[in-house]
Amino acid sequence: MRLFDIFKKKNNISFADIDSMDKAKEEVRKGNLEIMYLMSPMFGGAEDESNILYVPVGVNRVKESYDNVLADLVEQGKAKSFNCTPEYRGNSVVPCKITLTSGMDGKDVLNQTINVW
Repeated sequence: MRLFDIFKKKNNISFADIDSMDKAKEEVRKGNLEIMYLMSPMFGGAEDESNILYVPVGVNRVKESYDNVLADLVEQGKAKSFNCTPEYRGNSVVPCKITLTSGMDGKDVLNQTINVW
């Protein structure tokens, strides 16, 4: 596998057409989507449906890299809060954008947006 192959869709699908959790779960089974936790279990996030997003394969790896940055900020005492906010397009249950923010004393120390599709 080449480095950027993880970002290629397995099949030519339209994320806009995935408008139910059942369809999203089917695309996970097909290898087109993967599970991503809003709040990583390493920060105490629950491993249940209320904490799960369905995203194209490779997006979770990007989010995990930001989770690692956040872990370093917390360890250094530079961050105390965290928000992961998905944005949706149309009726799709696959977020088109995910914004990650972390802060301390009302000031952002991390503010990143992952453009999903």
